Amino acid sequence: MSEILENTIDEHLEEVEKDRWRIKSDEEAEWWIDKKEEDLIEVRRFKISLENKIEILKEKLEAVKNEEKNIIQNRDFYLQEYFESIDEKQLKKTKTQSKYRLPSVELIKKFPGPNFERDDAKLTEWLESNSMNEFVEIKKQAKWGELKAATKVVNGQVVTEEGEIVEGVEVVERAPEFKVEV
Repeated sequence: MSEILENTIDEHLEEVEKDRWRIKSDEEAEWWIDKKEEDLIEVRRFKISLENKIEILKEKLEAVKNEEKNIIQNRDFYLQEYFESIDEKQLKKTKTQSKYRLPSVELIKKFPGPNFERDDAKLTEWLESNSMNEFVEIKKQAKWGELKAATKVVNGQVVTEEGEIVEGVEVVERAPEFKVEV
């Protein structure tokens, strides 16, 4: 970009910045708050109206989902009843399921394997006492809360009390937040 164009843009931005209205007193700040509160009243009314409409639509959607679920359950109940009446010889069987084909669908009865509810502490203790350590997982992890308390941030790096830089931790600064509390 040419220097003349850059200067022209800079001058224009300076003029816009000079002409921009700013709050210069507590009275103007209060006036600004009142003016924006008027705008917020209308926006909030509209927001509540939209939220109510969404809630009504959610209720209708839930009713349709329940209707769909009931239709499927009813369909499947009668099809399962029919499936149970079919001669075993007509079913295609595997270890995990029985299947019967119709022109439009397949009726399948699955035989899932068992679920295992484990007490990991007891199981680990049993494995260790039976010299089966190859089935024991040991997980090493930094104690971040304790390490954080024993270090400090210097020039964007985590440093120990002795001044040693801690590797594996990146300091990401966050911008301050401005809030207006009512």
